[in-house]
Amino acid sequence: MKCPSCGSLYEVSEMQFVGSQDGYFLLSMNCSKCSLPVWVNIFSGKNGRGSFTGDLTINDISLLNREPVTTAEVIDFHLLIKNFDGDFKKAFRDTKKT
Repeated sequence: MKCPSCGSLYEVSEMQFVGSQDGYFLLSMNCSKCSLPVWVNIFSGKNGRGSFTGDLTINDISLLNREPVTTAEVIDFHLLIKNFDGDFKKAFRDTKKT
């Protein structure tokens, strides 16, 4: 994974496993080049029911082969959060219309 601020590749020593529950994993990453702290949430639903059995491997991290987040996606997310009133059902229903 690359630092979203400076683009440097994270070293294993810059990553810390924080915890996991029901297939969700939380990592804390701190870039040694620019000191940007980043929290990463990863989900691995091995059996299709949202639970995970076994150790997390590099193959379980499906985010590695994804396209970078675009500027338009960041702006859309910013507007969603800016106007968010706490109603998740409404927020997700409104995003499906666009």
